[in-house]
Amino acid sequence: MNTNELIRRLESEWDVDGFLWNVRQGYFSPDDGQKFLSFLKQIEIDDNAEIPKRLLSLLWYMPSFLEWQKERVGERSGNRAAYERFVTEVFNTLEIVLGVP
Repeated sequence: MNTNELIRRLESEWDVDGFLWNVRQGYFSPDDGQKFLSFLKQIEIDDNAEIPKRLLSLLWYMPSFLEWQKERVGERSGNRAAYERFVTEVFNTLEIVLGVP
């Protein structure tokens, strides 16, 4: 997947009816979470690549956003433990994709 396709896909996940939009509404499905995680695990960024600002913003904001939704997801979806595991997996995946300092 090239950078532009990746940006479009991530933007669609943040848009209405996308996975992250649903999380913002408090709706989390473990199956949808695994599909989203599988998508994130496919992202490969070369160590020497310059990352476009838009792509970086879509990725780096995700762990904080997901963390902020824990209470809402727990109240509406009732599966807080599964959601917390998912958030940890996303964080770990993004560490691999983006690297750590």
